[in-house]
Parts: sequence; structure tokens; C-alpha cells
Amino acid sequence: MRVLVAALLVFKEHLDDTTGRLVSASAEEAPYGQDLSLPMEEAKQMNDMGESAGRPATIKDVATHAGVSVATVSAVINNNKYVSPGLAQRVHESITALDYERNGLAQGLKKHTSHTIGLIISDITNPFFTSVVRGVEDVANTRGYSLILGNTDEDPKKEMSYMRLLESKRVDGLIVAVTQGNHAYLRSWPTHRLPLVGIDRLPSELGIDAVLLDNVAGARQAVEHLITLGHERIGIVAGLPGIITTQERLTGYKQALEAHGIPLDPALIVEGNSRLEGGERGALQLLTQETARPTALFVTNGQMIIGTLQAINRLGLRCPQDMALVGFDDFAWAAVMHPQLTTVCQPTYEIGQKAAQLLFERLEKRDAAPQVVRLQPRLIIRESCGAALQSSTMPKEMPDEYSDSWSVRPNWREK
Repeated sequence: MRVLVAALLVFKEHLDDTTGRLVSASAEEAPYGQDLSLPMEEAKQMNDMGESAGRPATIKDVATHAGVSVATVSAVINNNKYVSPGLAQRVHESITALDYERNGLAQGLKKHTSHTIGLIISDITNPFFTSVVRGVEDVANTRGYSLILGNTDEDPKKEMSYMRLLESKRVDGLIVAVTQGNHAYLRSWPTHRLPLVGIDRLPSELGIDAVLLDNVAGARQAVEHLITLGHERIGIVAGLPGIITTQERLTGYKQALEAHGIPLDPALIVEGNSRLEGGERGALQLLTQETARPTALFVTNGQMIIGTLQAINRLGLRCPQDMALVGFDDFAWAAVMHPQLTTVCQPTYEIGQKAAQLLFERLEKRDAAPQVVRLQPRLIIRESCGAALQSSTMPKEMPDEYSDSWSVRPNWREK
């Protein structure tokens, strides 16, 4: 009995001492390694045991390892209140040592955000969208957001399905290149709950933020360039019917002809469905008509221009000697093809970048008036239009790849 009483007294003395140390020690002032609830070595051993069992480190583990309070760790992670540099360094060292990762899902539920945005494009095989996606992703990543990508294949049903799916995944906002067809469901979309930003195309009645191209100006510039080279019978391979980009590029084509007093010939207008095979089919239709065929073609998207070149080759014609060619959309291999392609270049990366910026602005100011931004295209003059470069190398003073200031001479009639 005396032994038991003595043992209890020793235990009580140790407990009082431990309690005293716990009460008197401030979590914010405790030197690194001082035991608040456990000695530092014991805390590290417990953490090692937890890790060996597959348990990820928690914020409490970080606090124990660093010898600070959970509130201090939270303040360091969220950077929402002042923490002395010494304490902050200890917390960061513990985060690294324990390989601690924040629970993004839990944080998102608490703050009503998932830190993800959705991007729905209409044709993943179209090189136009490659750089657009990169622009969106770069802006999202700098803000700590992830990107979920969906491809509709120009199918309105897939578009609606993806939008409903991403809404159910609680993305914070959506960027979408709408397909052709009926967008009645979008007109009733709860943008106050899930903001939308349109890219490339936008039905005018939606009234949402959008980043578009000045398609009319780009098309007019391309056709006027062909006119200055002496062409009057200029055929156009137009894109997918029913979308705003097709309509605007056709408008630019018509405006250029009208401005130069060239009558519009409906026989020189065909649809190519914005696909490679459609471009080939449309070009064949123009180049094999019984009346006088065109001397030049304006093709309104990058995929169709490849099909058009196939049609020219299939008929045994030469570009630009027999058929001048200007396309819409520049891509990486346009400058190394034979002939080098003259194209209307869209600022694709900037389109994606600006769309993401508009989306984050909308997330911060839900009631602001919608913005529609129109970016300007640029005509890159190469060989396929029949305007030969004065020099095969770029002058040293040229700041970039664009050839607007290069000297050109007409040679489309050369055989």
C-alpha cells in the first residue's frame, strides 16, 4: 500500500509539473522543439508511425511538429494575419518535413469554391483551340485554379451534357465556344450561380461576357490583298453554317468585293463545314464548275485550307501559279509548307488568356455589366497568294515572324 501511495504521489507531482508547463508556455513563443503536449522527438516518432501506416499529415501534426498552435499554422498557410518570420519559417519547415498537403476539397466546401473552372470547346482536332486552351490554363494556374476540358464535336447535345456535368462538379465558372443550333437552355442559364464567358462565337441574345475576333476585318483584309494582286474572281470556302464566325467572315468577303466594285457571284460561295474533308469538297466544287473558275480562293479556317490544297493537287493545279490561296487561321507548319501559306492570324493565346481574366473578374463582381472584347487579327503574307518575298530570310530588324512590311510583287500569272 505504501508503495502504491508513493507511486501516486510521484505521478501527481509529474502531472502538476507537466500541467504547469503547458499552461505557462505560450504556443506562439515556445522555442522550436519544446514539448507542448509531447516532447518533439515523441511527436516526430508518432508522425513517422502515422506516415508508415499511410495516414497523411494533418494540420494538427504540423502544429505539433513546429511547436505552435493550429491557429498559427492556419495563419501561415492562408497568409491572413501577421505571424513573425521565425514562427512562419518553423511552420514551413514542418510542412516540408511532414509532406503536408492542404485538403482542397474541404477548403472549397468551407469557402463555397472548388478552385476549378471548365472550358468547353467545339472541336479538339482544330489547332485553333490548342493555343486558346493554353491561354486559359496559364491564367487559371497563376490563380491556383485547375482546368477541366470538354469537347463537343459541334454537337449541341454534348455541349449541354458537359455544361450540366461541370455544374454538378461545382466548377466555379465556365468558358465555352458554343456550337451551332438552338441555345434556348443557355438563355435561361443561371449565370448568377455559374458564370459563363463565351469565346470565338457567341449568340448575340445571350448577354454574357465574351472574347471574340474581328472576323469581318480579318476576312476583308485577306480578300482585299488578293484584289490588289489582280484577282477579281475570288472564291470563298465558308465554314460551318449557322455560327457567327462563318457569317462575319462571309460579310468581310462581300464588303471587300463591294468596296472595289466587283460584283458578287453566288457561284463562288461554297460551304466547307469547317472540316478538312469539307474544305476539299468545297474547293473541288469551285475549281470544277463549268463557268470560268476562280483565280484565287479564300478559305475561312485552318483545317479547310489543308483540304483545299489536297483538291488543288488532285486536279493537277499549282499553287500559287494556277490558283492563289489565302487561309484564315495560322498554325505552326504554315510557314514551312510548300508553298508557304498566306493566312489571317488570330491571337489565339490572347483569346484564351483574356477569356480567363474576364471569368475571374466576373467571379469577383457578379453584378457588373457584361463585357464583349473584340481582338484584331493580322494578315501574314507568304507565298500561296502569289506574293513572293523579296528575300528568303527575315531582315534582322524585324521584331517577329510577321511579314506585313515585307516587299511583295505579283506573280500569280506566272506559269
